Amino acid sequence: MQTPAPAPIDASSWRPCGARHVAVYGTLRAGGVNDIARLDPDILCLGLTTLSGSLYDLGWYPGLRLQGTQAVLAEVYPIDDALEQALDGIEGIWPRNMGEYAKRLLTLPVRLHGGVVQDMELLVYEALPPTVQGRPGIAASDWLAWYQAQGRVHPGTAFALNSE
Repeated sequence: MQTPAPAPIDASSWRPCGARHVAVYGTLRAGGVNDIARLDPDILCLGLTTLSGSLYDLGWYPGLRLQGTQAVLAEVYPIDDALEQALDGIEGIWPRNMGEYAKRLLTLPVRLHGGVVQDMELLVYEALPPTVQGRPGIAASDWLAWYQAQGRVHPGTAFALNSE
């Protein structure tokens, strides 16, 4: 018996969250395996912000719960609907929700390049409780520096979804 083909993806089922900026704290940061500039070579980091929560080691990528007091470094980038949809794919939210992350909108101060601090509404991908359950915490504010200091290297150089 032949396995049925998967149902086609209905692009019209996707909806943007309305944010114009995203805060990235893991593999999407500059130099990460999923560096956001690989999706949009013209994108420029607007500045840095600090997310507050608890950071977890999920193997080759991190998970952040927005509960806790740990300061976590994040880069802030502008996004449009097409980039948000691509990010949802990397985070396993679309076209099929894998149940690992949820989109959250936060208003946080961002230190823009040049030193000016401005409050901005930011999209943040938060790890859901089952995703981090039983996983070790990371006592570092900069996940990318921590990951590299561990001597870890992602096995590939291509984009990787969080399900791999």
